[in-house]
Amino acid sequence: MRKIGQIMLAITLLVTVLINTETAAAAVAFTDTKTHWAKDEIATAVNQGWINGYDAITFKPNANMTRAEFLKSIVAAIKVKVEDTDTPFVDDTGWFRTYIATGLKQSIIKVGDYPENTFEPNRMITREEIARMTIRALGKDAEGVKSGYLAVAKKLEIMKGYPDGSMGGEKNATRAEAVVMILNTLMAKNGKPVAYPKSKEELNALIRSLPSFKGITTFGRNQKVIINQKGTDSFEDNTLTIEYDLDLKLTVITIFEPDAANKALVRELFKNYYPSSSEKAYATYIKIDGMKFVEGSNIIETKYDGNLFKAIKGNDNKTVIIRIGE
Repeated sequence: MRKIGQIMLAITLLVTVLINTETAAAAVAFTDTKTHWAKDEIATAVNQGWINGYDAITFKPNANMTRAEFLKSIVAAIKVKVEDTDTPFVDDTGWFRTYIATGLKQSIIKVGDYPENTFEPNRMITREEIARMTIRALGKDAEGVKSGYLAVAKKLEIMKGYPDGSMGGEKNATRAEAVVMILNTLMAKNGKPVAYPKSKEELNALIRSLPSFKGITTFGRNQKVIINQKGTDSFEDNTLTIEYDLDLKLTVITIFEPDAANKALVRELFKNYYPSSSEKAYATYIKIDGMKFVEGSNIIETKYDGNLFKAIKGNDNKTVIIRIGE
């Protein structure tokens, strides 16, 4: 794959820019979540890869969740490096060992919280424990100690209280509830998506909220967010960028590698910018993506939902640049 900088330079020099992306990760279709209140949240979590179903067709949304299962999910969701080191716990043997070790290193869990050096990984987790882990994952342990983890979790909208005003800290959490709490934690960490993001922080929040996003993001110059769908340390895997151009007042999406993961992400991005015409915009992108580069051609400019949509095929016959304007 050509380096992102080389491609961008070639495109800049030859004035080739912008467009659309295709296909998408298949929607998760569990038989036991079709009418569940957390159906969309569960699909997002599974697509992002930090929790799985019990098998290909069942998720068991109303089953309780163990300490180890929740710890694994929160560690995977916040994308910290998993390490296998010795722990003080005498019951850390099993598939969960690396997550316990990582949880300790990241201060998501602390030895002093558990008696007699036993983590009890298969014990059902309570809402109080979830509040403690999520607040610590956000780096707000001091605030949790001062004000109470449940109170901070409520303030940050990680979890809601019950109609009687209680937080039900002693109650066990279901898998569906745990998924929603982790998604709320990610939103508290990354920020809430806005309708038309213009800063790299807002763009990053939007990207990381999308169901098909699985990788990592980094900030580039100005208001650019660089997206690595593979989640690796390799610069070659930075294959999609999004930026708000302050001078032109345009959002620019550049797809350097039109693979299924990037196409799925772009398709979901269009839903934010063209809520009523996202599929039309996506179809236009697919049309440009399938074209062979011809100098002076391969440009489609139109409007969807009253907003500019301009797509251009790159001279490398792979890159597509999309410009979106209000």
